[in-house]
Amino acid sequence: MSKEYETFVKEHGKYFCALPFTEIANSAQGHSMLCCYSETVEANLYKEEFISSWKSSDVLNDIRQKMLNNEPVKSCTRCYQYEESGAYNMSKRYTITKQIEKENPDLLSKIKEDNHLELRTIDIKFGNKCNLACVMCDGHSSSLHVKEKQKNKVPVHLKKHIPDDAVDNGFHKSQLDELISTAHTLHKVKFTGGEPTLLEGFREFIEMLSRTPYAKNISVMMVTNGTTDITKMIDTMSRFKNYEVHWSTDGLGTTFEYIRWPAKWNKVYNNQSKFNKTIKENNHDNINSVLTSAIQLLNFDQLPNLVRYTEENNFNEFIPVLVMWPKPLDLAIIPEDIKQKVINETIPLIKESKKFGFVSDFIEIIRKRTSVQTYDKTQEFLAYYDKARGYSAEKMCSIIPLINKQHIDT
Repeated sequence: MSKEYETFVKEHGKYFCALPFTEIANSAQGHSMLCCYSETVEANLYKEEFISSWKSSDVLNDIRQKMLNNEPVKSCTRCYQYEESGAYNMSKRYTITKQIEKENPDLLSKIKEDNHLELRTIDIKFGNKCNLACVMCDGHSSSLHVKEKQKNKVPVHLKKHIPDDAVDNGFHKSQLDELISTAHTLHKVKFTGGEPTLLEGFREFIEMLSRTPYAKNISVMMVTNGTTDITKMIDTMSRFKNYEVHWSTDGLGTTFEYIRWPAKWNKVYNNQSKFNKTIKENNHDNINSVLTSAIQLLNFDQLPNLVRYTEENNFNEFIPVLVMWPKPLDLAIIPEDIKQKVINETIPLIKESKKFGFVSDFIEIIRKRTSVQTYDKTQEFLAYYDKARGYSAEKMCSIIPLINKQHIDT
């Protein structure tokens, strides 16, 4: 345990988090979340109103009280696991609470003393419309998944890993004015999806927000799958305090195409290159381009190449994110010798560069992660997608033949 983290726990306990007191987060289906890491905590809470629902929800207020009492909250397991593994900087509980303590200690005191609510961040999803159906995603966040599951029936024994109960979902335009009315209090706005650039609510809201006098005080983070050309948004982006574009890029080449069906690698590569070149040539210092990867069994061997790709293609940072669901893609299933080889190749590449701070923490999580899932379940899972899409995981993902060989040998 680091001294800094030890001090944090002494001051705030193991379970207190400032996020439920300062952030609105919703799922693409309109359900409430505590943050982008948490599970759904209340269904349909944000179908009509955001602010009043966020303040008055009995479920959210019970969770807030638990945190003030330093009691664990089921939806916050991910941060607890990060902290237990020593990857403190990947825990939002730790990093955001610490950030608020530094920027506004009076606010933190008011939260703890008076159960004070003050909206600083909106983590908004305007619907599940998406043109990709990534293997680690589902219909709740991708409309294409909904269509695919209607066409290709999911076997009963796979439904806990490949849910087929979601529906297409959009955003009510009447809620835009309510969100805009919070602009004067906001420090940060985050957009995920679905694919934000395809969502009408996002396009309207970001333009409206950029035209307010408060835009210069607001930081924006937008996640995109890279299939659309976003250079046309640069003018809007430049009006904010800063704007981070997070490119979801779960591998390179055919591995990327298998995971992020039906995306084409060359198209995404060209969109990323064009955007990075444009912001660099035009000195848009307030716009950052960040490579993010959902690291899982299918792409773990590409971790070193993703680090190299970040360096070679003018990204500001690389953030690996651990895939914890669906279970058949848990990288803990990968044989230890394969994992260790990848780690050994990655470590020398990330030394002495601020771009890769999260990678060091990520490696610590990998070292300690275990799984009860067997590779047989992975094979069943991949067989469904191979058949539905006419793809082959063995031919497209370079790690699969390595695992298959060891699986056969044992």
